[in-house]
Amino acid sequence: MKKITILTVHIIIFLLGSTVLAQTIPTPPKPPTTHTSSSSSMSYSKTSSDNQGGNISIAISNTNDSYKFKAKFPEERYVEIVSVLKNELESKKMTKSGSTYSWVSNANGNEVYNVNLNSKKLTMSLDKSIASDALITKFEALGKTLKTVISGNDETKREAEELQREADRLLRDAERMKREAARIQREAKRIEQANLESYKEDAIRIAEEAKRLAEKAAIISVEASHKGAINAPLKMLLRNNKTYLSNTLKNTINYTWPSAQNELITALLKNNMVQSKNDIVFNTDPTGVYINGTKLTNTQINQYKSILKKYNITPDNTFSFYKTDNNIVIINNNAKLTSFLKNLKEKGYINSLKDKLLLEINGTSIIKNGKAVSTKDVAIYNRLLLQNNIIPAPGKIIEITASNAYKLGYTLNNKSHIGTWVMP
Repeated sequence: MKKITILTVHIIIFLLGSTVLAQTIPTPPKPPTTHTSSSSSMSYSKTSSDNQGGNISIAISNTNDSYKFKAKFPEERYVEIVSVLKNELESKKMTKSGSTYSWVSNANGNEVYNVNLNSKKLTMSLDKSIASDALITKFEALGKTLKTVISGNDETKREAEELQREADRLLRDAERMKREAARIQREAKRIEQANLESYKEDAIRIAEEAKRLAEKAAIISVEASHKGAINAPLKMLLRNNKTYLSNTLKNTINYTWPSAQNELITALLKNNMVQSKNDIVFNTDPTGVYINGTKLTNTQINQYKSILKKYNITPDNTFSFYKTDNNIVIINNNAKLTSFLKNLKEKGYINSLKDKLLLEINGTSIIKNGKAVSTKDVAIYNRLLLQNNIIPAPGKIIEITASNAYKLGYTLNNKSHIGTWVMP
């Protein structure tokens, strides 16, 4: 039986000791939930001349005993704030009077949380001494989402970029330490046996530290991606000519993505989820769907899924989508890669799932082991790809390697891989 491995770019280098990397947006090791007695607060104000402008103030206090969130905002933000709160808080806890909403939860006569919202002001309080860890985590995440909704994306994007720079720095340190560990191991082979054991211990210690840094980088990178940042390998791909998508392509030979992309972006612009069609981070992971730093509600997710469904992209097809100008990258999160290869075998396109294979999938064309596939067959390939939750896109490859591993995604100049890797 094969096992699907989906790992962060660069992280597999430490976990498997390989120079080949694999990624979708990662599910890193979850750190233990801890709540210290430290206290922090943040407040600011700004004035904007856009249609959602006005004075904004936010104050957050997060201590060992309580979590408090207070905000004032322009009336234009009210509807979106209501939507977020309705999506995240229990409807049975809600009461409404005019334009004022309240959510109150009590346990054994004690108030666990109190949320109060009117058209210009929001207050939230949570008693951590009686709240569960899950509820505490939920409120802290809710506060981050509301801060983004109220303050807009500019500050969030800045924070995201800072987090991603920190993650990239940690990865560079981890790679340097891994190289040092490898150097020590090579050196150990050249020295006398008496000192060999100490060299081994040094190499192991450094390799473990490299792995720790890589795991920490993965956690920070996920947080940054939720805020709308993208990591260095993805940036490299979005600057590469092979990921360029012509904006004149139509829905031909079952290549539905260009039409789906145009309609999706039109909806995102209309809903103020993005401000430009040239800078989009549509990130999906187990915690939800995030667009340019804003977490979508279930209603919003269903709206965008209904758009994609018209173009044979089924509701169970989860993916992450990145766009810079006319360059795009689509990472399929739940691709049925083995099923797709079996379909190819059934139709006689390949003889075996163990024969070496390289498919270069650009949507409008497919190159199979260096030779162009006919237009008729491209239409069949594209239909099979969509049926198996794989969205064709420029620069994407599917490969059966010499070791009979299956790969789907993008290969970078340093031969690292971003996407799905099915290992024997």
